[in-house]
Amino acid sequence: MHGDRNVGKYIDKHGGEAVFAKVKPYLEAAEVAFVNLESPISDKGSPVPGKEFTFRSRTALAAGLAYAGIDVVSLANNHARDYGAAALLDTFVRLEAAGIKWAGAGADASEARSPALLETPAGTVAVLALTGIIPSGFPAGADRPGVATTSDQSRLLAAVQSAAERADYVIVSFHWGVEYEGVANAGQKALARKVIDAGADLVLGHHPHVIQGLEVYKNKLIAYSLGDFVFDHYKRVTGEAFVLQVTLQPDGPPSGKIIPVYLSDPWGIPAPVHGREADVILDRLARFSSALGMQLKRSGDIASFE
Repeated sequence: MHGDRNVGKYIDKHGGEAVFAKVKPYLEAAEVAFVNLESPISDKGSPVPGKEFTFRSRTALAAGLAYAGIDVVSLANNHARDYGAAALLDTFVRLEAAGIKWAGAGADASEARSPALLETPAGTVAVLALTGIIPSGFPAGADRPGVATTSDQSRLLAAVQSAAERADYVIVSFHWGVEYEGVANAGQKALARKVIDAGADLVLGHHPHVIQGLEVYKNKLIAYSLGDFVFDHYKRVTGEAFVLQVTLQPDGPPSGKIIPVYLSDPWGIPAPVHGREADVILDRLARFSSALGMQLKRSGDIASFE
């Protein structure tokens, strides 16, 4: 999600909270509500030269995230540094002021690789975020603000193991895959399994701009691509997404619900859909998930698994 382009124009007219008004009921009740924040939230910096698409969210988006009940965001993606270090550092300040934690970016590499820690009634949840889509100059360094990447898998797996030792649950977010491709590739599947073997309890993916399937591996859920969420778009399929509600268990498989949403034309504002619109999204997700060995149950406009 981002708050620039047509989304930014919508925020200018209606405010940051309006972006989430129709999906807030599906987010605010969660102990940990997560989104991938595909841009800095700032009025600082300037566009990175030579990049085809650069995003910078309106500053009012921070209040919108808080209003929706978002607890933690990933900044490990290929747009977090679109307006340079100044805008990224400003994003940290604005998220902290809004009471929102972040993972996958930091003032230096150590901070970028560190998990966000959230206390819940079920225990401590650690959220790690990394990107495999890596523009030049984006990775965090010893003294360089930037993002955490998947480049060093041994370091990544060690970070997951460390998080699993200090937290009751570990969520790993990946910015990965191929744009507009609905089927997760071999690299996504292999990496998801590796982090679960290292101690992850839930893997959440994004970047392709379309939904990909769900899979359960060793009683842990992998969502290969959640699709876009607050994102203007130019094809129907990229406007089709879902809210994933997951209940994790200390032992045993997860359960959950899937609420299909569509991102309005041309603004990219999410709202739950019904009838045929819901069927199209859930049919696609069920087909992709079935190919991964996971069967979804349908009840009206919602799908579930257990």
